Amino acid sequence: MNKYHSTMSRRDFMKALGVAGGAMAAAPAFADLDEMAAKDGLYTKRPWWIKTREHLEMTTEVDWDEMQRYSENDTMRGTKASGYRLSLYDQAEWDRRSALKKEEETKFLKEDKPGFTLKDLAYSSNVGSNQSVSQSFLGAQKATLPEARGVSKWQGSPEEAASLLRTFMRSVGAMSIGFIELEEGKTKKLIYDFEGGGKIRNVWEDTDKASIRTLANGYQDNVIPNSFKYAIEIINQESINLFKVNPTLLMSQIRYGRNANTQAATMEFIRSLGYQAVGQYSINTIGIAPALATVSGRGEMGRMNRLITPEHGPIVGAFTMLTNLPLAPDKPIDAGYLNFCKTCMKCAETCGEGAISIEKEPYWETIGGWNNAGHKAWFEDSRKCAAFRALPNACTSGKCLAVCTFSKDHLSGIHEVVQATLANTSLFNGFFKQMDDVFYHDGLHAPEKFWDIELPTYAIDSTINGRDTHS
Repeated sequence: MNKYHSTMSRRDFMKALGVAGGAMAAAPAFADLDEMAAKDGLYTKRPWWIKTREHLEMTTEVDWDEMQRYSENDTMRGTKASGYRLSLYDQAEWDRRSALKKEEETKFLKEDKPGFTLKDLAYSSNVGSNQSVSQSFLGAQKATLPEARGVSKWQGSPEEAASLLRTFMRSVGAMSIGFIELEEGKTKKLIYDFEGGGKIRNVWEDTDKASIRTLANGYQDNVIPNSFKYAIEIINQESINLFKVNPTLLMSQIRYGRNANTQAATMEFIRSLGYQAVGQYSINTIGIAPALATVSGRGEMGRMNRLITPEHGPIVGAFTMLTNLPLAPDKPIDAGYLNFCKTCMKCAETCGEGAISIEKEPYWETIGGWNNAGHKAWFEDSRKCAAFRALPNACTSGKCLAVCTFSKDHLSGIHEVVQATLANTSLFNGFFKQMDDVFYHDGLHAPEKFWDIELPTYAIDSTINGRDTHS
């Protein structure tokens, strides 16, 4: 039972925030409201409480000398995943969990249990699919080049190019877009070496065009020109409504199909300007997307070792493209999330397998080969994450994200007051966590009510990024 019983009203909560308001005196002073919501440029406005940090000064500490270029094949998505799993439980235990989960879901289906019914299964099987566009490293390459139109390639400043690209990408579904200049010995290390299957390698060469080089025995080089010095980081919001019906079949991930279209269209747009871009050939390829998103100021890393964004919380997907179109890089931010995660344990408490760290402070020492060294974080035990999801009625995927304090409807004014306070002082972090327990409990929704909800288009609130205080 939750030890914080619901005796405090929302009005009382607002009164309590009067105390928190006193803490704002310790926050940076602003001359007026215009200064608080100062406009940096088109599509670059963020909530006024977010502090912009210096280049590569993320709230997650990084030791670039210690960090090495990483292979996606070393993650739980690669060929080593089976070995990782067997280092936690033997095959008999994994088979037992799989059989138990299948048996229970079949039973629930026949019983017409909410969240596991035929209509729920039909929904989850199709809502995240993309029926027309497939992802690829090189893209369609069908767009008309400038010379075919009798003109030179587009010319403009990196700042103009960034604004141009944001306008187009928002038009084709991207929620938030950040840019990074890839630096030798630093951010370039965040681009994967080998991809998940262990046979596709990203290689940098002095060449004019990106290409795919087929090698013997099924191996392949994705050749990236050294002129591709810029990374485009795309944030696509997931549906809070879908994540919050964990652990049922309704919990579906819709960001991948949407990003396939965004990436394909953006690659052709850049080609039409006279430049080139390469994209993800699969759902988690090219680079360490959460790290690149942190560098580009899209959010901060939290206790789940996942990205938390000011606009959408942690229920997002981060995707990466590379290009030779010069783009003005963005800077990291500090919204108070990493500090808040030192106090809040909601994500760790909800994982029945103990995959998420309960240490107060992040640390340098990694856990298992599925984590990359060189940054200070709460490293998760990905084997235990897989084991929890393998159990019936435990976690569909991302239950930890669903219960996060920041996985809320941002149309709520009180939520923005909370974020503004914690961004400027950590004094009330424990209080806010307790209040989240009081008002939202575990934050999950009853699956039987799902079909009565009037969902927004694409099951996401795309208006967040269009409001005056958001990018």
